[in-house]
Amino acid sequence: LRVLGAEVQGDDERTKRFYREASVHARLVHPNIVTFYRATTLDGQFVIMTELAEGVTLAERLELGPLPLPVAISFFDQVLSALSCAHQHGIVHRNVSPASIIVTPDSSIKLAGFTYARGSIDPQLTQVGFTVGDVHYLSPEQVRGAPVLDPRCDIYAAGIVLYESITGRKPFDGKSQFDVLAAQVSAVPPPPSQLEPSLTSKWDTLVMKALAKEPSQRHQSAAEFRAALKSLGPSFVESAVVFEAVTAKAGGAVPGRWYASLTWAALAIAMFAVFFFMSGHQ
Repeated sequence: LRVLGAEVQGDDERTKRFYREASVHARLVHPNIVTFYRATTLDGQFVIMTELAEGVTLAERLELGPLPLPVAISFFDQVLSALSCAHQHGIVHRNVSPASIIVTPDSSIKLAGFTYARGSIDPQLTQVGFTVGDVHYLSPEQVRGAPVLDPRCDIYAAGIVLYESITGRKPFDGKSQFDVLAAQVSAVPPPPSQLEPSLTSKWDTLVMKALAKEPSQRHQSAAEFRAALKSLGPSFVESAVVFEAVTAKAGGAVPGRWYASLTWAALAIAMFAVFFFMSGHQ
């Protein structure tokens, strides 16, 4: 349950935003989006009812370290699938961040945090020049206070989350929010491979394109971003995700790169076993 508290019901903009959140969320039905059930009033308070998505946020998961690459591919394939659904319905999330991505115990992804989401037919609530959301994940056009935002601002935010997920560091940081906002507009972060040597130049190309300052230079849709991401993936993504889920349930805090190393080792053992069996059979 999400409740519009009585203490803010006199705030016209916050009330309208709460109603709009319900209206926007109700339009989206997708396995990787937290399911909206209904909006109602209880004891005079407006309430939004959604499914209870159990698990941890991606922000909490990243406290253990960066994601193994197969797991990152699986997670972001689901994130981009959810965003593609929203964009096809004319809805821009506008607040994609690790805190709005839930990782369930079976390693499924649920996109939440539709507080600032807006559809193309929805009224403008935020004043021009006023930014909303976590400054670490705002697109340059959001920082500049663009009156109209299209889905490419979500592409940028997803690129930042992916950068952080595979390197363990945010691409833009600073001593103050102002420093971060200024960096979003003008600074170019180091390619991911400079922070994580195991990453190839293809990863640099994928992520840095998503972080282009000009929307026209980014991936032009979540579907395009998703296809480019999947082209980097090995064939054993599913087994790596299962391993991630089992480790998470056990409460393990194994550094992210050990996941990938163990997965590669398992694959090598399996290939050797097949070769040995075939040689013996011949």
